[in-house]
Amino acid sequence: MLFSKRPIRGRVKTRLVPPLTAAEALALHRAFLVDGFARARSMIARGRAAEVCLDGPPALRGELRAAARHVPVTLQGEGDLGARLARAFARASEDGVERTIVVGADAPTLPDRLVETAYAALRDGADAVVVPSNDGGYVLVGASAAAPELFDGIPWGTPGVLEATRAAARRRRTSLVEIESWYDVDAASDLARLARDVADAASAARAPRTAALLRKLAPEW
Repeated sequence: MLFSKRPIRGRVKTRLVPPLTAAEALALHRAFLVDGFARARSMIARGRAAEVCLDGPPALRGELRAAARHVPVTLQGEGDLGARLARAFARASEDGVERTIVVGADAPTLPDRLVETAYAALRDGADAVVVPSNDGGYVLVGASAAAPELFDGIPWGTPGVLEATRAAARRRRTSLVEIESWYDVDAASDLARLARDVADAASAARAPRTAALLRKLAPEW
């Protein structure tokens, strides 16, 4: 599952304003989402179930509407991020899914090898897996069953997310595997790293819409 906010101006990527304008921040979020739909399509092409899970009813137009073709779009529902993640994993488990991975839309260049490593950890017996992020959270979380204990009482939006998740796993004796870290794009300082990342051909291929927009917005980066 790709977890994402709906593309609404003034409600997405607000910590990037400045240096971006509100319109540019919205355009960047839309680019992340276009690339996220492409990632979901690639997973479907490889025989996996995949979906994009939004925080409210979508109003996908133009480029996004085209990108969403053949990709199921679902809703996260009410509550904080923990409640929405717990609901998503519970729904997958009820549907008979053996291993579920949720990736945040704010990590458009996340390498496929890390996704595959996460799946492998779950196949090898881990109860849960995360890809830690540079800001104290994580950009990917997976589980082999519904795991509400991983999402309860977590200080979302703070640098303490990962440590609180580790503590929750220890309390419930849930085996949690941490694999190689990656980064998400939340703050202005992340933009330079993203620009460097998409300058690499392999990363640009994973997130072509993002790469094209970054070249347009800040060619000097």
